[in-house]
Amino acid sequence: MRSHGSFKIYVDGQILVSEVTGPWNTELVTQWVEAMMPTIEELSAKGSWGTIAIVKNSLLCPKEALELLTDRARIAVDKRQFVGSVYVASPEVEGRNFIEPIYEKFYQGICPIKFFDDYDVARNWIQQQCINYPKSHA
Repeated sequence: MRSHGSFKIYVDGQILVSEVTGPWNTELVTQWVEAMMPTIEELSAKGSWGTIAIVKNSLLCPKEALELLTDRARIAVDKRQFVGSVYVASPEVEGRNFIEPIYEKFYQGICPIKFFDDYDVARNWIQQQCINYPKSHA
């Protein structure tokens, strides 16, 4: 099956930022994870880090895609000083009203996950998680 959706990744300090247009499928998430790996290596070598996904169009994805994202988050927490994941999506993004508790359930026990409407608020939150990282994981 070919991938659905699109993504672009870049770095903002110790934050791996993805701009994602959904809905996406498992094939896209596989490509997305592979594309992030070199940057994850660089960020984790410098210390604690987090992710922000700026989502456009839709937050919807199949269960398998979300399982892949959370499996990778578990590895990043265990081995890469990962502090948490943030999704930035305006209220108009498809699924924004009901998807948050589903994502939270998948990430439960792995790492903090938050949803925000505004990038700057999301950035401030994840930066604070990075600052607090040594204390919370000592």
